[in-house]
Amino acid sequence: MADTLDQDVHALQEWLRQAWRYLGQPSLTRFERQELRNYMKEADAALRSGLEKLAARDRIKREKYTASQSARLLPDFRILKGSHTAA
Repeated sequence: MADTLDQDVHALQEWLRQAWRYLGQPSLTRFERQELRNYMKEADAALRSGLEKLAARDRIKREKYTASQSARLLPDFRILKGSHTAA
């Protein structure tokens, strides 16, 4: 899933980059420009969603890593029970 998500985000970024270039062409009609902008809005929403998912995935990885690192740093103490006798 991670690779697919990365690929989808990259594809959306590239598509939007190309769409902005295409939008600047003077040969486009007003209708074509409007349609392209509508598609760009949808792609932007999908890109934002994908980026949020990537950020959440990275945050979870980072939290797991720091938890495992802090667990390694804690000493392994053993509590010894002794019998106390009154003198």
